[in-house]
Amino acid sequence: MSMRPHKLTVIGAGITSPKDLPQTPLGVLSIHFEGGQCRVACPFCYLGRREAPPESGPPGLDMKVVREALGLLRYDEVAIALSEPVEAVLPALSEIARIARERGCRVALTTTLAVAASLPRDALCGIDRLSLSIDPWKGPVTAENVAAALSVIGARCDAEVVLIVTLSTRRFALKLLSGLLGELLALPAVDRVALNALKPPPPWCDRAFWLRALSRLGPLLREQLDRRLFLDCYVAARILQIGGCPARPDLSPPSAGPGVAFRGCVYQPAPDFIAETGQGLASRLLGFSPPTACPFPIN
Repeated sequence: MSMRPHKLTVIGAGITSPKDLPQTPLGVLSIHFEGGQCRVACPFCYLGRREAPPESGPPGLDMKVVREALGLLRYDEVAIALSEPVEAVLPALSEIARIARERGCRVALTTTLAVAASLPRDALCGIDRLSLSIDPWKGPVTAENVAAALSVIGARCDAEVVLIVTLSTRRFALKLLSGLLGELLALPAVDRVALNALKPPPPWCDRAFWLRALSRLGPLLREQLDRRLFLDCYVAARILQIGGCPARPDLSPPSAGPGVAFRGCVYQPAPDFIAETGQGLASRLLGFSPPTACPFPIN
C-alpha cells in the first residue's frame, strides 16, 4: 500500500538550536521503543505491519539520536508508547520525559491498564497524560474492571486519564454502542475517551458502519464530542472529513542498522527515512507537512 511522499526539505546539517527550525511545530511526536509489534501482539495492531528487527538482535531505540532530536525539533507533546517488558526501557522513558519537560512540552504515556498499574511511582512522575489502551484483547472490559484498575493507578499518578477504546471486534463494537461507551465515559477517574478505529480496517469496519455507529451514539456525541469524547483521525479526518490530518510523526528503531526510523504518520508501515543523527533528522524535517494520503483505505 503506497502513500504520496511527505513534503520534506533537505538542507545541510547547520542546525544547532531549536530557533533554527521552522516556527510550525510537529504537533504530537510519537516514540516507540519497539521497531515492530510488541509482545502483546494484538492481531489488529498497526505495528504488526512494520518490518520488525530480527529476533536475534533487535537494535533498540538509539537514545543518542533521540536525545539530540528532542533538543532540536519543535513539538507540542511527546507521546511515548510503553509495552511489556518495561524494566529495560524505564531509564529511557525518564530521560525522554525530562527533555520534553525542559522544553516546556507535555508528556503523554500510552500503555495498557496492566502495565500502568505495575509501573513504579517515579516512572509516572511528570507524566501529563496517561493514555490507556482498552479492548478485550488486553483483558475483559467492563466499567467495573476499568474502575478498579484506575483506582490503583490513580493512587500513584495524578495525570490526566484518557481511555483509548479500540473497536477490535464487531462484538466489542456493538457492546460499546449498546451502552458500555457511556459507562466508561461516566467513570469519575476518566477525563476523556478516544474512540479508536481499527487500522487497517477489516471489511465490517467501513464508512457505512461508522455512519450507523455515530447515529446510534447521537445523544452522547451531542453532549460530549470534542469535550470528553473524541474520534480518532481516521474517522474524523478521513471518513467524516472533519478537519485535516493532524499528523502524528513517529520515531522508532529501524529494522536494521543504526539511527532511528522516522514516519510522517505513526500508522504507516514503512518509514520515510532512517536518520543516524539528531541534526540529520531535524534537517530533513524542515518543511514537513502532514501526509496528503492515509496509509489505510477508506471503504
